[in-house]
Amino acid sequence: RVVMSPLTRCRATGNVPNALMEEYYRLRASAGLLIAEGTSPSANGLGYARQPGIFTAEQIAGWQRVTAGVHQAGGNIFVQLMHDGRVSHPANMQPGTKVIAPSAIAAPGEMWTDSSGMQPYPVPAAMSETDITNAIAEYVQGAKNALDAGFDGIELHGANGYLIDQFLNTASNQRTDNWGGSIENRIRFAV
Repeated sequence: RVVMSPLTRCRATGNVPNALMEEYYRLRASAGLLIAEGTSPSANGLGYARQPGIFTAEQIAGWQRVTAGVHQAGGNIFVQLMHDGRVSHPANMQPGTKVIAPSAIAAPGEMWTDSSGMQPYPVPAAMSETDITNAIAEYVQGAKNALDAGFDGIELHGANGYLIDQFLNTASNQRTDNWGGSIENRIRFAV
């Protein structure tokens, strides 16, 4: 009856879950249900330095190690799928990726990068219809990958200024198409 909420760890060197992460979660398995830290369903969704992903075979194998450790210790674990959207910096992302969001509006503030320390958030590229379709498909594939990795369930991170919340919030979503404006349009991405 106890749930451990997701806590950003930023320990996934190369965005791949590792032995340190397996130990961290295994040692907390007695809580009952663990919700793993924000994990990106795509390369474009990575925003923080050393944030784990769940979109490559290597990442899935890393998470399999984590979930096996938690299950062996008697616990259950969900993954929190989190696409960072505009809460990102290119210095924390892989080559060939881009910072994307519903609208080309930078998040206020700064973000830590391993290469250059604190950096202001950049202005993201406004997502095209193709970008939106791809992001939805990446969430779906991320959920499938999570099940393959042995997770007991999936939580979608829809708050705190990340991509789902960016679509919901009029400060970050100033679109005038089917993805912005009315409440019905702004919730479309989440639904």
